[in-house]
Amino acid sequence: MRKFDYYQPESLKEAYKLMEKVKGEAVYVAGGTDVIVRIKQRAIQPEALISLRGIEELKEIRENGGMSLGAGILFREIEASDKIARQYQALYQAACVLANPQIRNVATLGGNLCNAAPSADSAPPLLVLEAEVELEGPGGKRRIKLEDLFTGPGQTAKEPEEIMTRINIPSQYAGTGTAFLKIGRVSQDIAIANASALVAIEGGVCRKCRLAVGAVAPVPLRLKSIEEKIEGQKIEEELLQEVEKMVCEAVSPITDVRSTAEYRRAVSGVLIKRAIRQAAARAQQ
Repeated sequence: MRKFDYYQPESLKEAYKLMEKVKGEAVYVAGGTDVIVRIKQRAIQPEALISLRGIEELKEIRENGGMSLGAGILFREIEASDKIARQYQALYQAACVLANPQIRNVATLGGNLCNAAPSADSAPPLLVLEAEVELEGPGGKRRIKLEDLFTGPGQTAKEPEEIMTRINIPSQYAGTGTAFLKIGRVSQDIAIANASALVAIEGGVCRKCRLAVGAVAPVPLRLKSIEEKIEGQKIEEELLQEVEKMVCEAVSPITDVRSTAEYRRAVSGVLIKRAIRQAAARAQQ
């Protein structure tokens, strides 16, 4: 493994100066659970690593109607948060099944998103929650929808000099339920497929639906045409059977060491159907 320098700034301003010092040849790292693996595999060979773990503002949770999570928040902290469990059940569910407790103790929410794996467990719940991310760098701050962050496997719209600082989740209407489901070869494995649903029920009818799947397309995927199909209808079995078929047609999975494309295609429809059922049940509680 190639040698590299390691820096531990205590502020964003210091981190930007370090990145400028090495002329963009460094990589920002938080938990390191993905970056270190990629370095060992020689997928990347940075001149330096700039650790973000000592920057306290990246760990803050703020409530402003919705919730603003610092990108450095650990999955263990999400798992332990009663507020997130109550208000954003899908994100809580995803945190609880991500890898294993050892990984959750060091892996960060921002790192999981910036790694841009199509199978990232945090992406589908945040997509259905219509989250936005804040990116900040030497050139200033910007805010983009999460669905616009992912541009391809392992690729994002974030510039190398930028740091993801926050993930902003809007407040949810009363009568809204969310759910996240995942299937892997074993409980601690990367997802073969995962899925999340948000359903808002009023008068027995779905007035809002958001659906997302992971590991079945080049990027975590919102299923917008299927959302439109569901909105304005009652969540009944006949509709769910139709939705399952539509999901199977909408995804574009690959075959790899974890699964075949055919299995991923079939199971993604099943997961969405179950997630809708679970979200609808929560919405009506």
